[in-house]
Amino acid sequence: MGDIYMNAVRVIVWLGVDPNNEAELSFNLIQDTNTFLAEQLQEYRNIDEIPPIPHHDSIDAGPEEWDMVRRLMDSAWFSRVWVLQEIGLARSAVVYYGKTTLEWSHLVEFMLFLASRADIATRIGNVRSGMIWDLFEDVWCSFGNQLTWRDELPFTRSLNKFGGQQSLIDILAVTRPYEATDQRDRIYAFLSHPVVAAGNWKAGRKLLADYEKSVDEVYLEAAIRILETAKHPWTLLSSVDHKPNSPSLSGQRPSWVPRWDEGWYIYWLGYPSMWYRAGGTNPPSICAETTGGRPTLKVQGTILEEITWSSRAFDDDELRLENQVTGAQIKELWQQLEQQDWRGLGGDDNKDREQAFSLAIVAGRAVDDGPAEGDLDLHRSVYQQYKDFVQWERSFHDTPTTKRPTLHSQLSETTLQVHARAYVANQRRALHNRRCFLTSNGYLGVGHCSLEVGDVCVVARGASVPFVLRKVATCTQTGEAWELFRLIGESYIQGFMWGGLVDGGRDDIHDQGSIGVQKLIAII
Repeated sequence: MGDIYMNAVRVIVWLGVDPNNEAELSFNLIQDTNTFLAEQLQEYRNIDEIPPIPHHDSIDAGPEEWDMVRRLMDSAWFSRVWVLQEIGLARSAVVYYGKTTLEWSHLVEFMLFLASRADIATRIGNVRSGMIWDLFEDVWCSFGNQLTWRDELPFTRSLNKFGGQQSLIDILAVTRPYEATDQRDRIYAFLSHPVVAAGNWKAGRKLLADYEKSVDEVYLEAAIRILETAKHPWTLLSSVDHKPNSPSLSGQRPSWVPRWDEGWYIYWLGYPSMWYRAGGTNPPSICAETTGGRPTLKVQGTILEEITWSSRAFDDDELRLENQVTGAQIKELWQQLEQQDWRGLGGDDNKDREQAFSLAIVAGRAVDDGPAEGDLDLHRSVYQQYKDFVQWERSFHDTPTTKRPTLHSQLSETTLQVHARAYVANQRRALHNRRCFLTSNGYLGVGHCSLEVGDVCVVARGASVPFVLRKVATCTQTGEAWELFRLIGESYIQGFMWGGLVDGGRDDIHDQGSIGVQKLIAII
């Protein structure tokens, strides 16, 4: 099927009948914004060098006008998993919304502009530009087809680079929110992708569509293929994202096999491109086999500590900056932690603990996604700016006046807001559908909403992030006793992310000898 779309002169994207007769206005708004930003890009040469943009008629058209684009992006077409391959392989494509048309490349150019400039995106509002960015970067560019709509416009063309780093797990992870009538098609929709062909060659056999197999069999086969062929096989474990009451948590199917049909609940922490190196730099030791008739994953790793306390789970919507102004979610979390006994960053007083807290709730990320610990002075400044801005906005919200309260900061209101929003964006990624937790030795972490007190934290050799496991049984195989665990999900643990436990990195880990030694861990 891939050859059909790759060789077609043009692919048509049909969004529906335009029930509100707003397609022309929507497309004009997109085109006008594109024209202006293309002129800016031509003048300044780099998207990041374009200075803050003053009032512009299209960008500042208002929420009612941009709501038309939001409704366009809510079209069912954008929710289907099969169309992602079809448009990725297209030489050229055109969007039809009722009788009105727009070149597909113009829609993507607009979305990439917004995803690259948060200041502009904030003024327009959410039109799902991040979704298009992720698909462009992780799926469409990696098709590598020479004749493509990705070369039609300058900014899109400048980003149309494929470094050969994507793998099947990357594609399945980014396409997880999309819909398929047959859940096996979440795998089969990408069999024409080059990374699957590369995996076929490496594994020495093809991954083929077989609708005689059950969904469980298809997902297990895909998981084993990823373990056999991925450069970073532990990313399979990072992709496990159990929904509440998932059968995978009760032993009805392997907990280590990602369920692509269970939707999307968390932002993936363990991207190989991130700076995390919890499991050190040595190659991972991970393989699938059958133990007691069950598909079992055996991982070389170290069991660290037991979870002794956890917070409630958070939702990214409640953590929006506007909602933090009217609520006190992060403040209440900090107040709960103040009642517990745990380690800070470099010491155990309240200041050290709050610094560790400020790092953990953003999973250690700086504004540029690098390690916040790499420049603690900058991190402390950003965290203080976030607190100042929330408090400033809250005081104005609680006591409305014609004049805002005095802003006690050396920075401008605009700069303060930009830093606060960037810090909150990292909070939302780190905490969405996750809980904060404390371990038996007083370390603070963030993990999947399914974790419970009594679960254990594990660092797998070569993995970028720790994982949370739940002991369920002990079995004997060939005279050897094995503890069996279920995988709950990936985690971030402040103080364990640099690989110090495994290969002498820079982690702040005390009494390493009491934590444990590496051994084979069986996950069912």
